[in-house]
Amino acid sequence: MSSDEHWNAYHDIRRAVLFEARELIGYDANHPDDRRDGHFPLLLLLENTPVGAARLDLMDDAAAWVRTVAISAECQGKGYGRTLMAGLEKLASQHGVKRLLVNAARDAVGFYGALGWTVVEAGGETPVLTKELRTGPQW
Repeated sequence: MSSDEHWNAYHDIRRAVLFEARELIGYDANHPDDRRDGHFPLLLLLENTPVGAARLDLMDDAAAWVRTVAISAECQGKGYGRTLMAGLEKLASQHGVKRLLVNAARDAVGFYGALGWTVVEAGGETPVLTKELRTGPQW
């Protein structure tokens, strides 16, 4: 796949899962945040087939926001979300991140909870969850 094909797949997954499946409109494949310095779009490939997408946005205080996590509908429930999040956490750790935050869709709170995330703001349409990353030697 070319980088253009990867970029298109990244947006296709996010659009289908986070907007079309929820009957939302307004997805912007040209949003400037996707290409901002310190923002890392991630595409999960399974045998060169795109199955998931997410973005890691580094902040100033050793924290980072996890954005737009999506696994294509036909691949959900097979552990690919866990794989994507493990890769995202590894990337965050490599950048000195100690704390992750996410605005989760209500139906995704259980997924994050199973991965060790904690709800810090339950109100609103998208609860905020956080996860502390381990630092130092890994045993």
